Amino acid sequence: MLITLCTIQQLPQAFALGDSFTNYTANDKTHSVVIGLVDDPAHLPAGFQSPYTLLPVSELLSPEQLAKLSAQYTPTEFAAACKPAFVQEAFRRFTDENIVVYADPNVQFLSTLTPIWNRLSTATLLLTPHITRSPAKTAKPGSDWPDEKFFQNIGLYSADFLAFRRSDETNRLLAWWRDRVEERAFVNFCNGLCTDQLWLMHVPVFFQDVVLVRDTAWNVALWNLPERQLQKKAGSWAVSDSDEPLLFVNAKGLYNADEGFFPHQNRLNLSNRPDAAMLVADYSKSVSAHNNPVLMTIRPAYGQQPEPVVLRGWRHTTVEAMRIVTQFVDSVPLPVLR
Repeated sequence: MLITLCTIQQLPQAFALGDSFTNYTANDKTHSVVIGLVDDPAHLPAGFQSPYTLLPVSELLSPEQLAKLSAQYTPTEFAAACKPAFVQEAFRRFTDENIVVYADPNVQFLSTLTPIWNRLSTATLLLTPHITRSPAKTAKPGSDWPDEKFFQNIGLYSADFLAFRRSDETNRLLAWWRDRVEERAFVNFCNGLCTDQLWLMHVPVFFQDVVLVRDTAWNVALWNLPERQLQKKAGSWAVSDSDEPLLFVNAKGLYNADEGFFPHQNRLNLSNRPDAAMLVADYSKSVSAHNNPVLMTIRPAYGQQPEPVVLRGWRHTTVEAMRIVTQFVDSVPLPVLR
């Protein structure tokens, strides 16, 4: 089965994700789609109908827990804090399901999911790294971003796609993950915290049968498109260097440039990548089929802390210049006054 988490505003993307999943599992009715709603369903428009099962977070957490987590987190952090609980609940409620795939609402499946089922046959969890090789060097070292160092802030593995197989080891993993994440899903690089994602770096060491999937046809995204060329033939996408069908794309930061951890990335320019631009256009078209202007006006009910403001243009340049000046001033030795 597939589970995703979203706010009411993100429902069109979640529906597009569900469509792509069911499109490639149409011959297997055992695979269902559940949308974990990290929002208040009472805020949905009157008469609203979801094509997929909605599981509100209020069915997992008590009012006291909801109030506490909502008060301390942004909407993004709140969703991350709840993710392990939703995966646990999926296994608990759907006892006939031995596989739970978590995918971010920005994800879209583009070919048969058989590679996922095959790899999970002997695995506890499938993880995908953000990048599979060192970013290319440029004439001006340090000028391109993100670099390898930044991935050490956000985590080596993407939490936007996780595939679990039911087992005692999986139960142990989920209990550990939830215990760490629920109260510590902040984005605070100085304190070594980054949502639910940074904790995943421990998982291959702490737990058995965790598989790292380095296949370049998995989790094609903003942060790894510079290392992957795409092609579309007869209506199907493939990764050029391997000629494998593109399994799934992650449109975070591509569909909405202010979303995710890379709003100021400069390694990928869609104007120079017609293949990537076409992929984003295809994704946007699939989401637009579910667009509902009313949904976009509904603010998330949970996550009372404000999301960071993404500065663009001269504002971003000015702030960065001021930071450089501040760092310089802090490094200037001052004489000791006696």
